[in-house]
Amino acid sequence: MKSLLRQILALSAAAGFAAAVAASPAVPADPAAHLLQRHGSLPVANVGDHVETGSYRVHVSARLGRPDAVLPDGTWLYHRRRVADSTATGTLVVRFDAGRVSELRLAAPALVAALPPVPAESVLVAIK
Repeated sequence: MKSLLRQILALSAAAGFAAAVAASPAVPADPAAHLLQRHGSLPVANVGDHVETGSYRVHVSARLGRPDAVLPDGTWLYHRRRVADSTATGTLVVRFDAGRVSELRLAAPALVAALPPVPAESVLVAIK
């Protein structure tokens, strides 16, 4: 009888342990998507094999094309970008300092939507 009671208690403890493990926060299957959702943005090491911190602005333009939007401070935004091997998608934010990339981040769409509106391009024409 005691051995049967021990087996039942052992099975109960094992079931409780399994339930606790299942309920505990585990490492997400998609860490980039988890970080983007949790923090709103995440740093990006490089874009493809060609654009990274230190790349020239003209090089970024040649590799990624014209940005979808340019903020008043000169930051370039490329919408609908994703992280390799992840479901994390958002807006690639490219910041420059002295004509070179100083920061690359992927920002969640909600974060980008909260940015102040970009002023419309001027319709004025300069003449001599």
